[in-house]
Amino acid sequence: MQYKTPARSILLPTDLSISSLYPIHEICKNANGQHCNIYVVHALNTPSGIMDLLFLKERKPYKMLSSSFLEGLEMLRKKYASAIHLLSFEFLYSNSRSYLRSYMDARGIGSIYILKDYQYLPGLEQSVNCIPALHKCRKPITYVERAFHPEVGTLTTLLTHAGIGRPGKNSPIPATI
Repeated sequence: MQYKTPARSILLPTDLSISSLYPIHEICKNANGQHCNIYVVHALNTPSGIMDLLFLKERKPYKMLSSSFLEGLEMLRKKYASAIHLLSFEFLYSNSRSYLRSYMDARGIGSIYILKDYQYLPGLEQSVNCIPALHKCRKPITYVERAFHPEVGTLTTLLTHAGIGRPGKNSPIPATI
């Protein structure tokens, strides 16, 4: 009887840009045949007022995600279907070390992938930088160098590197975000 090896669980912070999804290539390349659970997360400020809490559901930031970002996630999920067991995206309503550590422990996340020499920008008005807190979470961090020029943040570039699409005159993949 063969036993399945449990999937590796990895946290990937994003600034909601196509460029910040690049580490998915490295995660899958480093999987060595093992399935991965990839948790793509973006941190937001915790609602502080009663009105924020009452209308939190109505103001879901999911509605503000770009179609290019969502398409990029879906295409990477399909490209690496043999390596990816789970590819999920979530907003986290805190950037405190204890919250992030609890989030990772609850999902069995054993490591974090972060782009090297990349400035994570606030993707939304209520975004908060969780990178400094992630450094203090006592989880191994893998720094990923991008294979393309830092200013290039297009769906075409992300997917061309993945071997999904080739840019050209009749390419159905959008050239920019």
